[in-house]
Amino acid sequence: MHEKNIALLCDEADRLLQLNINLLRQMVDEPDVLSDSKNENRLLFDKQKALKRIEELEGEQIKTARREMVLAVVGTMKAGKSTTINAIVGQEILPNRNRPMTSVPTLIRHVPGKTEPVLHLEHIQPVRNLLSTLQQKLDTPAGQQVTQTLQQTGDTCELLDILANDGWLKNEYHGEEEIFTGLASLNDLVRLAAAMGSEFPFDEYAEVQKLPVIDVEFSHLVGMDACQGTLTLLDTPGPNEAGQPQMEVMMRDQLQKASAVLAVMDYTQMNSKADEDVRKELNAIADVSAGRLFVLVNKFDEKDRNGDGADAVRQKVPAMLNSDVLPASRVYPGSSRQAYLANRALHELRKNGTLPVDEAWVDDFVREAFGRMKKEYVCKDSEMATEGATDLWEGSLIDQLITEVIQSSHSRAAALAVDSAAAKLMQNAENVSEYLSLRHQGLQQSIQSLQAHISSLLADIREIADCQEQVTADVRMAMEEIDTKTRELLTGVCTSLEEELNDYFRSGKRKEQQMLEEENSAQPRERNAFAFFHDIFGTGNQHDRMRDFDPDSPEIKFSDRREALELMTQIESTVTSLHREAEAQFRPELEKIVRGIETGFRGTALYATENIAGRINARLEDEGFTVKISFPAVSQLQTRLAVKTNLSALMEERTETVTRRCRQDGVWGTLCRWANTSDWGWKEYSVDVSRSVININKVREEVMSLTRAYFGELQASIEQDINQPVRQEIDAFFCAFREKVEQLRNTLIQSSEDRKRDQQAQERLTGRLQALNERVPELITDSKALREELETML
Repeated sequence: MHEKNIALLCDEADRLLQLNINLLRQMVDEPDVLSDSKNENRLLFDKQKALKRIEELEGEQIKTARREMVLAVVGTMKAGKSTTINAIVGQEILPNRNRPMTSVPTLIRHVPGKTEPVLHLEHIQPVRNLLSTLQQKLDTPAGQQVTQTLQQTGDTCELLDILANDGWLKNEYHGEEEIFTGLASLNDLVRLAAAMGSEFPFDEYAEVQKLPVIDVEFSHLVGMDACQGTLTLLDTPGPNEAGQPQMEVMMRDQLQKASAVLAVMDYTQMNSKADEDVRKELNAIADVSAGRLFVLVNKFDEKDRNGDGADAVRQKVPAMLNSDVLPASRVYPGSSRQAYLANRALHELRKNGTLPVDEAWVDDFVREAFGRMKKEYVCKDSEMATEGATDLWEGSLIDQLITEVIQSSHSRAAALAVDSAAAKLMQNAENVSEYLSLRHQGLQQSIQSLQAHISSLLADIREIADCQEQVTADVRMAMEEIDTKTRELLTGVCTSLEEELNDYFRSGKRKEQQMLEEENSAQPRERNAFAFFHDIFGTGNQHDRMRDFDPDSPEIKFSDRREALELMTQIESTVTSLHREAEAQFRPELEKIVRGIETGFRGTALYATENIAGRINARLEDEGFTVKISFPAVSQLQTRLAVKTNLSALMEERTETVTRRCRQDGVWGTLCRWANTSDWGWKEYSVDVSRSVININKVREEVMSLTRAYFGELQASIEQDINQPVRQEIDAFFCAFREKVEQLRNTLIQSSEDRKRDQQAQERLTGRLQALNERVPELITDSKALREELETML
């Protein structure tokens, strides 16, 4: 029954996709309905947007027909995207190299029973044409100069090899090694073309059906029911792949077309520029990827004791994106490298009962799972190897991602494919309706009325700029208040630390004195009948003159290293505690200030939307003008320096010469020992004693330095996690608002041009617009119904 329902929904999605495509094609073909908009004065809809939508919807048709759910995998350079795909598949089908490896998007399709991967490169002619063009360029003087430049370094010299022998280019590549050669050569060709001033024909691979495809069985999907559709991964170029702007355009295009997106972020580089670009791209497609966005925070195994834990990462990543786009439950910290090695080892052990000792990946596996143990020992003991691989797999934390994303997506592939299509159907129908309604309405207005609307919209744009300036000034004042409060806290914490350190200094000096007294108490202090001579002559006690304890010295000395470490640990604990108390004190203040910013911004934004947009809606009778507003979660403010104190490194180990006494040799010493004298019959001697020395001045200086660094980190965190996102949200809000109003104005300007035509031309255009627009409500209604039907299956 479920399978029958899916089949019916796929048929309905295909019907609606075709109707939308037909509508868009007719809009493109009908005269005067859509403009080229090749200049900066973009309209709400134009031919370029329509053609792009047709391409997207045709891609959705293919996925729906195949019941295929396409999960796009995108990441920044060196984030481990290829390793992640290899871990999911269970084989090293994508090569790992230090330079970018995904210049052309590649599909990896799960095919049950396909144990040897096969790369299909059917659309091969554009690459052949490029090879021919580059070969001809080599024969020119400019080409010879490029050749000399490339030959100067080994990294680029090998690029010329792909022109010398084009035998690597073919329609099919079988097995890991051939696939590696094919993909590596294809990516090198992109680099070579850029170096020689030619463009790779990216446009030829814009459509899904023309992309390279690898057919292979995913090890984690073995034995699962395939009747509900199939899962395909889409390896997409990152925003900084090969340093080429075309890569960013291609990434945006492929993410827009995908059924869902898995973003791979580097745990160690979570705030880099490249990850910021990925976040920007993900936010750009948020409207059509809601509920289908997942994030893998890779290289989590490199976390040290000061790093964010799994729960903190799950809370932090959603705060980097717009609100409601990514729930914390869809963030997966883990290690793709560990998962890949463990998965491959387990697969090999299940298949052959042993590990192939001569293969390079086995070295990596043994090193990762068993440390410095010899590979030969592990390979001989399959039980130990299996246990190590299982532990490594569990430690990678990828199991949850596989279960909740990969296996779940596969089992619901057909439903997800239809859901992806339905989302794009809704978006397209609503955009078309808005544009056609406005154009049609414009033809019903007089030129004078249109000119009045156009002038009013220009005034609205100026008012939007005034609103933005007011909000920006308010935010600047609030940020100055944050900075002032941070500095006040720094002063207070420094004062508290000074007081605490003085207490520890006094405490340490007491311990030092006690230690010396106990140490010297072991030395003889007996008195006899002759002791009164010393009292009379006031010779005093030698022990008192031996004391090396100086209460005014900045140094505290311990003969027992453990006691010194104990004192340093107490100081470290106090410093850490004071930092945390300061942050706990500061956070509510910070939240209060940012809530004030948010309230102020929302108030101004609400004024803008209710008044400015309200006036526009009233004037144009255009319902549904909305812009989403979101703010970063202040609770995600991250500060970690409070736990990075390591004051024990300041402790100095020192050897000192101490003067001590013992009984003299000979008769006199023996007599004095018998008489049990305390002063006669003794001699002094020197001995080397190890001391652990703490210089409280150095400790104070280091603690103050750490505190200043901590607050520097706190202020940097506020700037990065609060100030910048707030400014970006404000800029994005007003930019989207202004752009929408400008598009409305440009569309009305087009309408005023329409009104200058002769009466018959206007009537023909009115009829075309009305006829097109009458088809849209049914598309919207049916698309909504399709999504509602899907809700029970997702």
